[in-house]
Amino acid sequence: MHFNGIKINRQLITTLLERWRKETHCFNFLKGEMTITLNDIAILTDLPIDGDVVCMDSHAPDKVGNMSG
Repeated sequence: MHFNGIKINRQLITTLLERWRKETHCFNFLKGEMTITLNDIAILTDLPIDGDVVCMDSHAPDKVGNMSG
């Protein structure tokens, strides 16, 4: 299976889901807990994490924290 040109390993995804703990928002491995960070996502997706916020949600806070919409 491919997603946006990236080959998806279903067995790996299944294994990670089995190790996810929603109570701690971490993966539980033999060596301890591990979580994914914003920097991890930036590296995996090649998306910038600095600069202005881009949001398409009309109920998201604006630049000064007020709710729009």
